[in-house]
Order: sequence, then structure tokens, then C-alpha cells
Amino acid sequence: MTRHCPAMQRALLTVTIALGMLPLAAPRLTAQSSPVTAKEAWVREAPTGRKVTAVFLRLENSGATERHLVRGATEVADTLELHEMKREGGMMRMSPVPRITVPAHGEVMLRPGGLHLMLFGLRRPLVAGDTIRVSLTLDDGTRLEVPAEVRSMMGRMP
Repeated sequence: MTRHCPAMQRALLTVTIALGMLPLAAPRLTAQSSPVTAKEAWVREAPTGRKVTAVFLRLENSGATERHLVRGATEVADTLELHEMKREGGMMRMSPVPRITVPAHGEVMLRPGGLHLMLFGLRRPLVAGDTIRVSLTLDDGTRLEVPAEVRSMMGRMP
């Protein structure tokens, strides 16, 4: 049909070009353009047989608008969840949270006993000295690619 109808060919070509240009027109939010940065990331060592561990880091926001960490992923685990530890009824309890707020012109620390990232379904042992990559997504669509050093927990409280 398009072989015999020049108007249809032009319309199809126009739509194809317009659709192809959409990614160029969309704003790209990258770690380089984001006021939020991730620093001092590390992950707790996970020996063979252990399928769960945690990631800790510092998120800094140099911008005038608070941002929220809303999800993450890594190739070394099936699932990455945002979590917090809270004292309830005299006991520490861990639970997932929907987001982690990074205040405007401020920072948030993800550390043992507080906010942190949980990795579930580890696909391999994580040995001290290794480095893994964690991808973090903010509420504005920005993705931060973060290297996290695996640290030994020998002699430390879990």
C-alpha cells in the first residue's frame, strides 16, 4: 500500500523521524548533572552460603530541593531493598522503607543500625577486597552508579 501512495510514505517517514528524535528531546538526568552524590560506599562481606548482606554509604545533596532515593539494583543480588533499623519495644527491628530522603543542602548516612540497603538472593560470595556496582534511582529519575568495596566484618558486631 505504501508503495503506491506517496502521501502515506511521507506521513510514515515523518512519524518515524519524530519518534526517533524523542530520546534526544527528553531531559537526561545523570549522576554528572545531579546535585546528589554517593560517597564512601561499602558492602558487608558475605561468605559462601550466605544469601543476604547490606550496603552502606553517604548521600550528599548540594541542591536546593530535597531528593528521595526510591530504588536500587545490583548484578550480584536478586533484590535490593531500602531498609531501616528502629528500636521498638526495647528491641531493634529491621523493616523496608519506601524511600530515603536526602535533604536539600544536606546529607543522609546509610550505616549499620540505621538506614541501609539490603541485598537479598546473593548470586555469589562477596569477599573482602572485591568491589561491586550498585545502581541507585532517585525520585527525579536520576541514576547514580556507585562502586561499593566489600569489607570484612571479622571482629565487628553484625
